[in-house]
Parts: sequence; C-alpha cells; structure tokens
Amino acid sequence: MTAPAVRILTTGSRAWANVQRAEDVMNASISLLQARHAGSVLVHAATPGAGSQVTDFTRRMGMVAEPHPVGNAPHASSCPDWDRVNASCHGAVQGRYQEMVQLGADLCIVLPSHGYALTPGSPLAGTSRGTWGCAERARDAGIPTVVAWGQSLFPFGQPGADLLASTAIRKRLAPGAQGQLNLIATWLPY
Repeated sequence: MTAPAVRILTTGSRAWANVQRAEDVMNASISLLQARHAGSVLVHAATPGAGSQVTDFTRRMGMVAEPHPVGNAPHASSCPDWDRVNASCHGAVQGRYQEMVQLGADLCIVLPSHGYALTPGSPLAGTSRGTWGCAERARDAGIPTVVAWGQSLFPFGQPGADLLASTAIRKRLAPGAQGQLNLIATWLPY
C-alpha cells in the first residue's frame, strides 16, 4: 500500500536560522503521519525565516507549497494606533492564520525562536507571538500540533500528544517526561 499524501501546516519564527533543523523537522513530520513527501502539501505563511527554509526543502522533496502571504494589507479605520506603525495590518495577519487553520491540516508543526510563556514586562519584539498565535488556533481546531524545540518534538495539545504517543509505540521509542520524542529518532527508519 502506498503512503498517503498529507497537508502539513507550518508556523515558525522569522528569526529561525537553522536550515538543517527545519529539514529534520519536515522529515519527522512525514514520518509522524506515515506519509510520503511527493504530493504532500506544505501550508505556510510565506514569511522569511522558518517558513522559507521549510518551503525550500519541501519543494526539493516533491511537496507542494501552499503560501498564504498577507502582503501589505491596508490598515482599517479600526486599527489601533500601535499597529499603524507596521507595514501590514495586525488584523490581516491574524486573519491569514485563521484561514490557514480553517483549510485544515493533518499536522501543525511549530518552529518558534522563543518559549510559549514570557516573563511579564519582557520586550515582545522577535518573540514568536505570531507563531504561537497560529499554533494555538491549530490546537484549538483539533489539528495535532507539535513544537520543534532543541532536539525534540513536544506535544501542544491532546491531539499532538496522541500522535507522538502512537509514534512512540509504533517505532518503539521512549518518550520524555513531557511526552516529547527525539527529533532524529522520530524520522529515522528504525
């Protein structure tokens, strides 16, 4: 039986700079879903950083890239003053994330440059806020969501935890205390 083609939603930091890790994460994603690269679809926000690195790799592997760029969406009269200094409307960016999630996916892979919780009063620039916002939307929509952090894949929500647990059983891997799996062991064929 031929492995299926799948839809993988990626959300990642613009500050992501590890090309090899991005490629490892995509291979692990295909393995988690017991799918094939060829014909699978990568849904992404068409931004620099993690998005562009993952897109380059998936095209080389025969996957189809499905970009959702926000462009320079004009600001609405309801946009707050703090948003007007940005080139693109914050509301349009959030709408793009919602659209990507509503189109559905078999898996959401999160590639953040910062952890989920920030210390109150921390500067917010470059903190992966958009990445985590999209991840929350995917998790809340019931899409299995997995966070790539260091050398591990961590579950983000119950569907992600279930997917990692079933992969651990199938591949005879020992999950960590938080249900995480080693990134490389997840996709190697043993």
